[in-house]
Amino acid sequence: MEILQGLRDLLHRDGRIVNLVSSPEIYTHEWASFSTKDFPENKYAKSGDQVRIVQMDTADRRAVIDIIWTPTSYKATYQKAGLAIIRTYKPLAKTSEPYAWVNETTIAPWTIYILGASRYLI
Repeated sequence: MEILQGLRDLLHRDGRIVNLVSSPEIYTHEWASFSTKDFPENKYAKSGDQVRIVQMDTADRRAVIDIIWTPTSYKATYQKAGLAIIRTYKPLAKTSEPYAWVNETTIAPWTIYILGASRYLI
């Protein structure tokens, strides 16, 4: 929270913060470079719970432990920090790209929030 508040304090009237986060779906589907198949408990995780994911494009295949955060929780966190969501993007891969996408063309593993200081957006 303090980090977001500190960033907010640095913003000018037209300033923006771009916050790229993992979508909750990243922890419940298979991807070209991530796997969650060994962690079915991820499906029941709520904001603040630990989730596990394996990065497939590295030699180290140990599970990475992360904390899941839902869009509702992000919105509440941003509001508490004095930030407002201006735009939200959930980018998808394109089938025309030369990669063996798994779910990336239909489910966005990432969410991009564009934020502004609430005090300037009233």
